[in-house]
Amino acid sequence: MNSQHRAIRVLLQEMGPRQAENYIQAFDLRDDESMYIIEREVRRKSIQQIASAHTVSAETVKRRRRSGFQKIAEQIKHSSISSAAMMQ
Repeated sequence: MNSQHRAIRVLLQEMGPRQAENYIQAFDLRDDESMYIIEREVRRKSIQQIASAHTVSAETVKRRRRSGFQKIAEQIKHSSISSAAMMQ
């Protein structure tokens, strides 16, 4: 797992469930990406439980979560760069 993704997971674990859901939904993610991240990281469902509930493969869930985490990391990085540039 990517260290950025791990840091995001730690951040989500430190939040309450509602706050974590709102945080994830604040990013520009596909619906399935945010749904799979919320179900795994907030609601603590297994990859297999998520896959079965949505009739997709476990690999699809993993790919969508990975893609979602990558987008979150990029948006966090971009916003911190923008914030730093504005402060100069």
